Amino acid sequence: MIRLAPTFINTVAQAEIPIVQLAREAGVAESTIHALLNPDQHPHRKGGMHRTTAWKLANAFARRAQVSPQDAYNALIVEETR
Repeated sequence: MIRLAPTFINTVAQAEIPIVQLAREAGVAESTIHALLNPDQHPHRKGGMHRTTAWKLANAFARRAQVSPQDAYNALIVEETR
């Protein structure tokens, strides 16, 4: 299962990127990010996120933070095995 890292908000904030802007640049709905950050508030959603969504977020973060896409992915995303 692919999820946002527990440090997602702090990592993005440290890079001085507003969530709204990250979502826009990634082509991901802001509501998707909020749902991923607050899964308990969205019981109808099952599982984590799609791999393409994770990479969209990582690539947008990488461009803004000037890090490699892989480093951005590692900083923002957690893959859990079931």
